[in-house]
Amino acid sequence: MTTVNDFIDILRIIREQPEWADALRSALLSQELLEMPHTLAEFAKAADQRLTALEGSVSELQGLAKSADQRLTTLEGDVAELKDGQARLERSFSRLEGDFGNRKGDTYELKVGNNIFSIVGQQLDIIPVRVLKGSRAPNDMAFLNPIYEARRKGIITERERFDAFGVDLVLEGRIESEQPTVYVVMEVSRTVGDYDINRAAERAEIVQRATGKQALPAVVGVYIDDAHRRLAQECNVTPIAYGE
Repeated sequence: MTTVNDFIDILRIIREQPEWADALRSALLSQELLEMPHTLAEFAKAADQRLTALEGSVSELQGLAKSADQRLTTLEGDVAELKDGQARLERSFSRLEGDFGNRKGDTYELKVGNNIFSIVGQQLDIIPVRVLKGSRAPNDMAFLNPIYEARRKGIITERERFDAFGVDLVLEGRIESEQPTVYVVMEVSRTVGDYDINRAAERAEIVQRATGKQALPAVVGVYIDDAHRRLAQECNVTPIAYGE
């Protein structure tokens, strides 16, 4: 028979007889506490499973993010390529517009040159004598030689010689019969702007200084608005509207 005198004896008996420990544990602890180790083990197992599932979800999300980044990079490349293509198309279209505009301008200038006698006679009261520069006389030495000579003598600069040769049309005529001839220096543009007016005035001045002969500046165009008519008058340039 086992004798228990104090708590020390209880501890000794529990160590020596494990079944007593189980019986004591059952007597002292509730069922919930007794099942706690198993419950904690099950909870830890479930937590591990959820963590594993979460890690899988995170990995999947990372894969989706990487795929999205790749698609975004591809899309950005496509957009950049589209923008580049659009820019090339716009440049090509601008060149086509420029070429078309230049051709229309050349055609209009040729038409003005072919009808210059009637245009000047009606608009300026000038008696035409001959065309010195234009479609009818692209290289008339009667106009070119005095300009070359003025450059040789230093009356005009090389830049001014270049500008004088760049005039669209030069007509020689008389204001009245038996009077000395004058030059009509004309710039031709379908739409007359500040540049055309200023250029006509500047080039007429160069021609007059180089030749010693009066040079009257004029601009010829299809469209000359009121503002540019006023500017032409201020610059002593005659605006001539001539339709296509």
